[in-house]
Amino acid sequence: MDPYDFHRFWKWKIEVEAGKGNILDDNHRKETFNILRKALPKWKTYRPFKSAKCLKVLEVSLEKIAEAYDQIRNYELLEFSKVPAELLKLIWHELGRAKERKGVVNSEGYYYIVAVSKPLLFLWGQTLAFDSIVRSNIPRFGIYSYLIANTRWSFETWVKTMGNFADLLHNQPDAIEVFKKEAEIKYGKDYVVPYGRFLDIYYYVE
Repeated sequence: MDPYDFHRFWKWKIEVEAGKGNILDDNHRKETFNILRKALPKWKTYRPFKSAKCLKVLEVSLEKIAEAYDQIRNYELLEFSKVPAELLKLIWHELGRAKERKGVVNSEGYYYIVAVSKPLLFLWGQTLAFDSIVRSNIPRFGIYSYLIANTRWSFETWVKTMGNFADLLHNQPDAIEVFKKEAEIKYGKDYVVPYGRFLDIYYYVE
């Protein structure tokens, strides 16, 4: 997993979204997909022999979530409780179905968590990647351990975990300042802080 993939992507995203557009609008979505098409297999989002099929579904899903993304992209993890749930649920199903058989939506809403979290980490920056190492290190927050350890999560488990991380940050203002300073060094001022990425790094190497 190349840590510079995210860094390069995020700098490009900031350049795009400093103007009137965004990375999933009609002018940038193809380039976004081409970047993700190269990065996500390296991040072990999809199994090598199924990557092509998964990415084909993802390309369609990026168009379907474009409007929802535009509405959530300026929310930070600290504001997670304010993000409209219907937008998150749409994104959850569309990204999650990339690893489902024939790319169909799972009616029960259970998906491989990395199928949702890794592309959304690139796009939004507020979710952790939740790979096996991170899942083994993060707090349980009162959620049953087997739900966190499982490769498949429900939408409700993800939302609850994200909300708990938002609360955790609110209770640790020093951590917020550290992340803000790191974001300023890497990406400049007055942009959304990728709290999910910074937390993911912390729990990946802990």
